Amino acid sequence: MEKRLQLFIDNQEIAITNGVFPDGAVWLKVTGALPDTARLMRIRAAAMRDMNDFMLLAQLVDAVHHTTDVLVSHLELPWLPWARQDRYMVPGDSFALKVFARQLNTLRFDKVKVLDPHSDAAGAAIDNFVTVPQEVCLLHSPTLARQFQQQALMLVAPDAGALKKIDAVARAVGASDYAVLSKKRDVASGNLTGFALVSGEVKGRDVLIVDDLCDAGGTFIGSAQVLRDAGARSVSLYVTHGIFSKGVEHLLENGIDAIYTTTSITSPTLAHPKLELIDIAAIYGA
Repeated sequence: MEKRLQLFIDNQEIAITNGVFPDGAVWLKVTGALPDTARLMRIRAAAMRDMNDFMLLAQLVDAVHHTTDVLVSHLELPWLPWARQDRYMVPGDSFALKVFARQLNTLRFDKVKVLDPHSDAAGAAIDNFVTVPQEVCLLHSPTLARQFQQQALMLVAPDAGALKKIDAVARAVGASDYAVLSKKRDVASGNLTGFALVSGEVKGRDVLIVDDLCDAGGTFIGSAQVLRDAGARSVSLYVTHGIFSKGVEHLLENGIDAIYTTTSITSPTLAHPKLELIDIAAIYGA
């Protein structure tokens, strides 16, 4: 069974169970034995999607503190929900990340460890925020680590907004150069146009597009077409967070040869011959 919420007390996993009342309210209970005191409470909340998931997290924190005196508490929050709404974009919308951060801060974690957050605003909004950077997550893929060691892949940034991260990845993997793409997005509609290769010689190269998240995949399908037109031999994709709202097949049937992603929000049971999942437990364990 997929575990989206896990509790560890002094590195020992403690059993929990949860469900839903007939009125739709969620409930949670710690079924494992809790000690009177503990040095470290560590909670891993994977694939948090809505406020019901937040309520389960809050109930878990409350249940532990009701029984156990905890010295230090850490939250491992691989996927940061609402990070895509990190400012007021158009009249009438909300700064949803700030709204969520206010609620999360009430739980008073000593550290909140997020994998490759989509927004730089998260560090200012969430107390005791710790970023696990993109290059750390990516290099937990044995396949990618091996291919970079063999200098078999060329990195590609999908847009100018990814330059800071792609530069850090390039340094981490020892890559001497990378390609950069550009695109235009309509803020109101989200529609993408104007894909172009801005820099980098990709002809005859096996390339890897690197980004923090993939939703429907329009950015990467458009990018793959530009890269193939420029002579790339193969186009693979790494994203730390794979939402894949149209499925991985949608990408693999439209120009992407292989996909690499973590289990931050992607189900660890998702399987495809051209998909490699990177276990968040391995990342946090390191």
